[in-house]
Amino acid sequence: MAIPFFSIDLSNKEFFKIIKDFFFPINLNKSQNEINLLLNERFKNKYINILPSARLGFYLTLKKNLKEGDEIIFSSMSFPLYLKIASELKLKIKLVDVDTDTMNINHELLEKKISQNTKCIVVTHLFGYPCKIDEIKKITKKNNIFLIEDCAQSFDTFYKNTETGMFGDVGIFSCSLIKIPTTLSGGILISSNKELNEYINNWTEKNIKFSLKKKIFLFMKNIVSVINSYPSLYSILTSKIFFFLDKLNPRIYRKIIYSGMGISTKKFDAMERSTLSKYQIEFGLGQLKKLKQMKIKRKANIEYLIANIKSLENIELLNYENNIDWNYQYFVIKIKKNFEEFNKILFKQGIHAMEENVWNCLDYNYEIQNYNDNFEVTSKNNPKLLRIQNSSYLNKNHLDKIIMGIKKAHEQSK
Repeated sequence: MAIPFFSIDLSNKEFFKIIKDFFFPINLNKSQNEINLLLNERFKNKYINILPSARLGFYLTLKKNLKEGDEIIFSSMSFPLYLKIASELKLKIKLVDVDTDTMNINHELLEKKISQNTKCIVVTHLFGYPCKIDEIKKITKKNNIFLIEDCAQSFDTFYKNTETGMFGDVGIFSCSLIKIPTTLSGGILISSNKELNEYINNWTEKNIKFSLKKKIFLFMKNIVSVINSYPSLYSILTSKIFFFLDKLNPRIYRKIIYSGMGISTKKFDAMERSTLSKYQIEFGLGQLKKLKQMKIKRKANIEYLIANIKSLENIELLNYENNIDWNYQYFVIKIKKNFEEFNKILFKQGIHAMEENVWNCLDYNYEIQNYNDNFEVTSKNNPKLLRIQNSSYLNKNHLDKIIMGIKKAHEQSK
C-alpha cells in the first residue's frame, strides 16, 4: 500500500454527492447563503469574499490598496507566487528572515526593515502554525502600515484565542485541494474594509464569468484528486505511475505536485479560474461542519508520529509551543543529513511525502531590494524541510506504514 502526499477526509456518501451536485446544481443560492452564514458567525464584524482562489484575493487587495513603487515586506519564507504578483504590480519587495523554531517571520527583525516607503507587510502563518501576530500588529499600528495575513495554511488556527486572519487589515485563506477546509479550489478573504469588499465584489462580477469548459476541466481534475486521496485507490495505479516517472526523471514527481503553485514564468492571470460550482460550495459546507473532529484526529496523528520518530538522530522537529491552538494541518520535519537520499528511500517505500523546500523566496528571479542581506535561518533550514502526510482520513495502519518508511529511510540514508 502506498500513502499519497495528501488525503481529503470524505465519506463515500460525500464523494457521490460531489458528482450529483455537479450534474444537478439545484438550490445554489441556498448553499451560498448557508456557507456565508457559517463564515459570518465565525469571522464576526468582518466583510467576507468567497473567491475562485486565494491568489485572486491577494492580487485584488494589492491592486486596490497599493500603487506602483510602494514598498511591501514579506517573510523570506513565503508563498513565491505572492511575490510574483507584487512584482508584476511594480511594488518594491523587501524580505525579513524567519525564526529558527517555526520558520515564521522573525518579528524582532521586522521593524528594522521598515522605511518611509513601506506601505504593506504580508505575514505567512507557515505550515498552519501562527507567527507572533500580536507583536507584528503593534508594529504595523505604530507605523501606520497595511497588514495582510496569509492564512492559506492556517484556517482553524488560533493565537491567544483569536483566529488567524482576524488580526490584520486583510486575512486570506486558501480552500484548494490540500487545504483545510477545502472547496476543491477556491479561497476566502476577510477584511474590515467595506470599500475593499465592494471593490472585490464589483471586480469579480465584471471579470469572473461562468466558463463551462473551465468547470468541466476542474471537475475532472478534482475527481481524480479525490479518488487519489484514498490510499487503497492511490496504490492501484497512480503510485505506480509516479514510481515509473521517478525512474525516468527523479525530479518529475516534485514538479507535478507543485505545478499548481503558479510560479512558472507565465504572467499571473487574475481570471484563470471560473466561479465556484454548487458541488464545491456543498463540499466546503461539509468540511466546515466537521472542522473540530478533523482537527482532533490530525492532532492525535501528529502526536503518534512524533512519539515514534522523535528519537531518530537525523530528524529534527520544528519547535512549536505546546499551548498554541493550531490546526495541525502540516507535519513538517527537518532532515539533517542526506535529504535527497532520505526522501528517495521513503518514496520507494510508498510514502510519497512532499519536499517543503519551495518557500525560500530568494530562490526565484524576483527583484528583492535587500537581496544581499544575510538570511541565515532561511538558507540553513529551507533545504531540509519534508512534509509527512497528515490527514484525519488516515488510520493507525496508514500511520504505522509511514513510521516504518521513515525509520527505514533514516537507517539506509545514514
